Amino acid sequence: VLDTITLMVNYTGAEAPTDDNPLVLKIAEYTGSMPKIIWVPQSAYNEKLNTLIASKDLPQITTIREVKGSGFVNAARSGMFWDVAPYIDRFPNLSQIDPTILKNVQIDGQQFLIPKVRDVAREGGLIRQDWLDNLGLQMPTTLDELHDILYAFTYNDPDQNGVDDTYGFSLKYNALPRFSTLLSIYMGGPNTWGIDEEGNVVPEFYFDTYTESLTWFRQAYSEKLFNQDFPICKDEMQNFTSGAAGMLFLGNLEDAATRVTDLNAVFPNASTDIFQLLKNDPDEPYHITGYQGYTGGLAFSKTSVKTEEELLSLLSFLDKLGDPEMADGMNWGIEGESYTVKDGGVEQTKEQSEIYGRKYNDIRQITPFYTTQNLKANNQPELNQKIVQLMNENAQYAVHNVVLPYISDTNIETGGDLDTQIADAKIKYVIGELDLDGWKAAIEDWKAAGGDQIIKEYTEQYKANH
Repeated sequence: VLDTITLMVNYTGAEAPTDDNPLVLKIAEYTGSMPKIIWVPQSAYNEKLNTLIASKDLPQITTIREVKGSGFVNAARSGMFWDVAPYIDRFPNLSQIDPTILKNVQIDGQQFLIPKVRDVAREGGLIRQDWLDNLGLQMPTTLDELHDILYAFTYNDPDQNGVDDTYGFSLKYNALPRFSTLLSIYMGGPNTWGIDEEGNVVPEFYFDTYTESLTWFRQAYSEKLFNQDFPICKDEMQNFTSGAAGMLFLGNLEDAATRVTDLNAVFPNASTDIFQLLKNDPDEPYHITGYQGYTGGLAFSKTSVKTEEELLSLLSFLDKLGDPEMADGMNWGIEGESYTVKDGGVEQTKEQSEIYGRKYNDIRQITPFYTTQNLKANNQPELNQKIVQLMNENAQYAVHNVVLPYISDTNIETGGDLDTQIADAKIKYVIGELDLDGWKAAIEDWKAAGGDQIIKEYTEQYKANH
């Protein structure tokens, strides 16, 4: 066991946790190693990381936020980090990590990262139940039903105030790619990248389902079923909490809890419900976007970690963070201060919850076991229970992005620009600035600008593995 362990971690709170933070001390006591944490604001993190990579001056454990970012990929390829694949099976918690998620963070088939695990079935929708009730409608089960609900929310006065001041849903400018993928997957399409009939890896927009999904949004836009300013809208929440929009697509279903709190602060009597699965056709099976399963990962620098023995101590430290006692600390903080245990469950006052958010929430950034639960909350609101239930139940329908385990060097070099180029074309098609031929021409432009090369690189790696 190492006396101290150095880690570099990102934080999002107003200020970073201190060295004498009670949870940090509890981790030290439980694991036998004192964590010395270098906290870096999330906005400055990648710059700091690249500086330390360049100077080869990394701590023992480093958070990597962009696991396929060029800085990390090049450093890993140059031999700066340990490949931990041979060791994971020796540890009771690390060995339980889903093999797909482990594979998704690999580089050239090597395991330079322990993923910080997240739920796989995350996306869904939040909808005004009181509006459905006012109009005599049920929660949607198909895309057609969803369209009809959104139409009624726009034209049938769902808030019953006699004024034409509502519409179906709210969308922000950079969310279209994500939710057009979700609808395409509901229709049976791939997740971002898929395999064509020749066994080549090709982008989702090579499939008819994707154009159908964009056309669904195009029709909804032309019928004014969502905010017409969406290409410049940066905050889709405002439209929902102000009572204008009746639905939100959610990138993470867990966000429903805060969205509802914000809505009820303005409309105390508003009721809501969530959904995750829609079908295109009632006879088809269910599909949902499989989230990559991680938010970054943890890497072990060979300059700071000189021996295999030292590496095993670090892995043992991380493994212990998955034990029940540590999971409770990560999820709830310190008993008596940020939560109370009663009848075998957690109770948290508003004040305790705020202490947790301010003092302990960022410490979760060091654990691979972010989603591990031990103590559960008593009297959890029904919505929060349903969020957990849906995310667990629907993981079986997740469609994974086939390219996550692979690296396209062309994509690393030009991918950002190409993504922006195609995202702009998606928006233009949805708002009617491009017709179908224009959208198809945009795909040809993408191919010529490097897309064909990306397809080639991904396909070679995929075929070598299958």
